[in-house]
Amino acid sequence: MPPAAELPAFLQEFLQTFIDGEMESQGENPLQGHAAKGLGAFLITSSRASTQVQELRAEMLKLKEAASQDALQIKKLTQCETALHLELVDLRQTDKETKRLLFEKSQEALSAHAKILPLRNEVIVLQDKVEDTQAKMVRLEERATQQEVRLGQLEGELVRKDEVFSEIKEELTNDVVGAYGVRFEDAMAQVACVNPGVDLSQTGLTKRIVDGQVVDA
Repeated sequence: MPPAAELPAFLQEFLQTFIDGEMESQGENPLQGHAAKGLGAFLITSSRASTQVQELRAEMLKLKEAASQDALQIKKLTQCETALHLELVDLRQTDKETKRLLFEKSQEALSAHAKILPLRNEVIVLQDKVEDTQAKMVRLEERATQQEVRLGQLEGELVRKDEVFSEIKEELTNDVVGAYGVRFEDAMAQVACVNPGVDLSQTGLTKRIVDGQVVDA
């Protein structure tokens, strides 16, 4: 028979009382001793079964606690999944809106490019014209510089010619005055010869006749 120490205290006391009573009457009836042993074995087996039931209940309690924790974890994961799903929906909406704006901006860029292209061609034409104009201006400036040099030369020649003309004019004036004076004196001499006694003192090269009178010029 298994040791009585494996039984709970109340069963150990009951079993010991039962065995002691059976031991007293064992000499009279051997079957009662075997009955006592069988009852002890049954009580030990029942005790073991009760212990296993308690262990199973403890295990089930642990499993329930674990299941509760798992359920809580599942709830949290479900909430996270829901939040992620909502965030994904928002991101998809944002992505859709971003693509729409990108498409609109692309269309605007294409439209602007279409407008810019003719203007760019005009700018190229204007740049060519500006370059031609600048080249013409350079040539004109060169010609102007040459003309200024030539003008300076002509002004110098003109000054020299003026000086020569002044000299010639002065010489001619002197010659004319001299010749005129000689002719005037000769004419006065002829008048005096033809008309002796005529007063010619009021006449001269610097005189002139105004209103029938000889006056200074």
